[in-house]
Amino acid sequence: MNKDFVKRNTEAHGWLGLIISSLLFVVFFTGSISFFRHDIEQWAIQGHFQFNEYSPEEYLPVSEVFEVALAGRSYNPQEPQFVYPPTKKEPYYRIYINLDEEKVSEDEYLFIDPRSGEVMGSVDDFFLGDFMYRLHYSLNLPLGNYLIGFVTLAFLYIIFSGVLIHAKDMVRGFFRYRSEGRLRSQLLDIHNVIGVISLPYTLMLAVTGLIFNLVIIYQIAFAFILYQGDVDALLSDAGIISSTSEWSNEPWESPPIDDLYQQQVQRWGTIPSQVRITNYGDIGATLEIFGDTAEGLGGRYSISYNLSDQSINYSEPSNTPNAVAEGISVVTSLHFGNFAGFDLRVIYFLLGIAVCALIVTGNLLWVSQREGKMSSAKLVFVDRFTLGSTAGLAVATAISFLAERILPVGMANRADMLVNCFVVSLLLATVYIWFARNRRMALVNLLGCFSLICVSLVSVDLVFFNTALISAIDTGQMAVAGVDITILIFSGLVGFVTWRLYQRTLNLPEPKTAVESSFAARPASSLPTK
Repeated sequence: MNKDFVKRNTEAHGWLGLIISSLLFVVFFTGSISFFRHDIEQWAIQGHFQFNEYSPEEYLPVSEVFEVALAGRSYNPQEPQFVYPPTKKEPYYRIYINLDEEKVSEDEYLFIDPRSGEVMGSVDDFFLGDFMYRLHYSLNLPLGNYLIGFVTLAFLYIIFSGVLIHAKDMVRGFFRYRSEGRLRSQLLDIHNVIGVISLPYTLMLAVTGLIFNLVIIYQIAFAFILYQGDVDALLSDAGIISSTSEWSNEPWESPPIDDLYQQQVQRWGTIPSQVRITNYGDIGATLEIFGDTAEGLGGRYSISYNLSDQSINYSEPSNTPNAVAEGISVVTSLHFGNFAGFDLRVIYFLLGIAVCALIVTGNLLWVSQREGKMSSAKLVFVDRFTLGSTAGLAVATAISFLAERILPVGMANRADMLVNCFVVSLLLATVYIWFARNRRMALVNLLGCFSLICVSLVSVDLVFFNTALISAIDTGQMAVAGVDITILIFSGLVGFVTWRLYQRTLNLPEPKTAVESSFAARPASSLPTK
């Protein structure tokens, strides 16, 4: 292979990785957490509302809960209203209401007890899981999904260029760790090992994420190339179909929602994931039901009824399934890991954290390779930038978890308060790293802060929310306890790392090189092997 070609790709790999590293770290860190966003949501709710064991036969029917959600609210009947039935993972109804924009500025997303019909709160009351997910795919910014899409596109190039650069050494380097070598050699070995282990995972997430975030671009291209400009035909083949019925202004009560719902439960043997009702209260009302078929990878179904006569508008899968709909289903299942159980999500989570380490080591390698070739000020900038966007994000996330737990439920603008806690914490941590004279000690302090916040969070749960934890364990809802256990494990691991770094930092002079500022510098032979 041409050496100049490899050299140019190596430079592009390093520079592009550096440019997108901060956003990419956010994507993978929050994305790893988002694999358990529904568990986090349940953890947040369980602290204030206890649930019994999952038993769908004892739950209120969809129509009754829907009426409870709409009661006293100025909803727009001509817009679709969404009902998400209870599952083992989420033993409560979630209902999204399109409110009348002329009377209310924002829509409502409610959580309702499936037995009593009690409104437990809204998404604003338990916003953490949703917030982490929004950070993952859009940074919680308008048009942020497109920004993340282009970051993902750049990451895809980084993956391929990384394979190209290390192609000859991937197998041999995978089994090599030079514990007695220079710091740069150790970083390179760690970087290569993580890169090889996570390669299938990162490639899959990059491709599927690119499809999600830049779907509008693909939609336009496919519509013009494959469908001769017929966007409706493309959306139809993709299974993105909306009811075509119109508001007739003829009142109609007691639509057969529950009967049609039960038909799909019996047909597929699974609880539908979503029920969509449009033109509710009118004779032109439609009912759309979506769910999993439990058949193959990403098996999905959807069906739409005219409620007045129970006629079918559309039904998927049909007798003639198409590649577009099947492809979307497979892509969705792969990206979110919902084609398997809890074990796969754990694997996805660990691989995501590993990629975060890949990003950090990549930046440190970039610095080490340019020592003596670039001004010290520029290298220090990259060093501080790396620490601020990684350790700072971890601290801000921990504070967000604590805020989710201790902020009173029902307080005005609770979701905004949680977001503000995250943003302010991130800014303060970044400023602290930026102006700290001793960056090694600043890193130690931030990691120690993260560990202490995590311990405080678990302590709050054990002292003030122990009834909720006991109830969750007794009813088999281990996700609630699992969140606390995971937080405690990470607190211990980070605490151990913090202590080791602190010991190595004591009585050591400020390092001369930028890369050493992120580690407690000692002779390479004394650095830990893990």
